[in-house]
Amino acid sequence: MSSIYEALKRARAVESSSLAAHSPAGPSRARPYRLLALAVLAGAAVTAAAIYGLGLAGPEQETARNGAAVHSAGVDPGEILELMHRADRLVQAGDLEGAAVKYREALGRAPGYTDAYLKLGEALYRLGRYDEAASTFSQGLAKRPNDARLLNNMGSVLLAKGDAAQALALFVQARRNSADYVEPLYNMACAYARMNRKDAALSSLGQAVRMQPEVKLWAARDPDLASLRGEKEFEAIVNPKE
Repeated sequence: MSSIYEALKRARAVESSSLAAHSPAGPSRARPYRLLALAVLAGAAVTAAAIYGLGLAGPEQETARNGAAVHSAGVDPGEILELMHRADRLVQAGDLEGAAVKYREALGRAPGYTDAYLKLGEALYRLGRYDEAASTFSQGLAKRPNDARLLNNMGSVLLAKGDAAQALALFVQARRNSADYVEPLYNMACAYARMNRKDAALSSLGQAVRMQPEVKLWAARDPDLASLRGEKEFEAIVNPKE
C-alpha cells in the first residue's frame, strides 16, 4: 500500500536522483504508511492562498484549490504557516504526538485548511490511532468531498482496519478524481489482493507500474500483496526480464 508520507519521500528522492529513499528495503519496514503526499508549499503567499481559498496558476494551484476559506477573517496566514512548520519539524524529530497538537491548533485557527486535515490524519495514522485518523479525514471530506488525497487516505485507514471493500470504493473514487497520482491505483491493487481478487489486483498493479516504474519496488515486499506472490504475472511485473 502506498503512502502520503512515502510519496513525499519519493518526490525528494527524485530530486536527488536516489531510489534508496523510497525503496521497500528501507531502514525499518516496507511501505509502512498508506497515505498520499502533500504538495510542498512554496512559501507564505501560496499558503495564504490555500488558507483563504484564493485561485492560483501553476504547480501550486492544486494545493491552493484544496484549501477552503478560513472562518475568521482575522487569521494571519503567516501564523498558520508557522504552526504547520513547527508541526512538520516535530514529525521529523519523531514527536508525532506533539505534531498532532500543532496541526490541531492550526485547524482551530483555520478550520477550512485542507492540508492541516491531511497532515493531522497522517500523524494519527502513523500513531496507529485509526479511528481518530478516520474522523480527521472525514472532517476534511465534509469540506472537500472530491479531494483525491483525502479519499485515498480515508481508504488507507479503512484498509488498515480490515475493511478492504469500503477502502476499494474510496481508492476508485480518488483515482477518478485525479489521474495524476499513482498511489490510489496502487492501493486499488492492494485492496483487490486483500479481497483475493487476483486478476483485478494484477491489472491495477500493472497499470501502476506502467505509470510509475518504481512501483515494482514497493510491490516486491508489500504484505498487502502477499496473495499475489508466486503468480507468474506478479513475478513478471515485479522482476521483469531485461
